Amino acid sequence: MSSPNTHSLRVVVQRVRAHQRSLYRLVTYSGNLNCSAEFESLDHLLKAFHSAVPGFDDSILSIRKDTPETYIAFAGEMELDDSQLSLLGLKDRRRS
Repeated sequence: MSSPNTHSLRVVVQRVRAHQRSLYRLVTYSGNLNCSAEFESLDHLLKAFHSAVPGFDDSILSIRKDTPETYIAFAGEMELDDSQLSLLGLKDRRRS
């Protein structure tokens, strides 16, 4: 059973390509909890994941090199607690 500050979330990592630059957007959502953060590079995203989720497996991300399109690199369920959300730079946006 999850502790009170642990959230079962849908997690999406999207590589966004716009105006000759790329960034990685991390979005989590479930019920009344929506959070998002943007990372300037894959390295910054991975560093945040490794800090927040010990043993994070990079191979879950589907990374395509040299593609001009925006795409989803990962979509799945994760349990994250408040401290992990904070380490990932995610801000809590609760819906009423």
